[in-house]
Amino acid sequence: MSNSLGKGQKLGIIIALYLILKPVLNRLVLGGSILPVVIGIAALFCLYFGIRRSNIVIAVLLMLGACAYLPENLRYIGFNRYMIYLAEGIADMLFAVVLAFHPDIRRHCKLSN
Repeated sequence: MSNSLGKGQKLGIIIALYLILKPVLNRLVLGGSILPVVIGIAALFCLYFGIRRSNIVIAVLLMLGACAYLPENLRYIGFNRYMIYLAEGIADMLFAVVLAFHPDIRRHCKLSN
């Protein structure tokens, strides 16, 4: 592999950085567990090295989490706190679709190891 990052690898890193920053910001504002940060770091490792099928596993986890909280976020849509969570859920869904279907990410996660 060359020293420069491929497009799929770059996109995966950007999404993984989002997965790390999102729980850090949530933890600063609301408190909570450190586990999502650890999961984000694991996603960064997997997507950086292109671990086979890691893009699909991470996409499924993102989509499941977003869908699990979507009804609650929609129910309380008038409250500012839930608008932030709704935007976060939409971003999670979009990133899940990119991870699962973007050709460069799919190629990166199939060619490695």
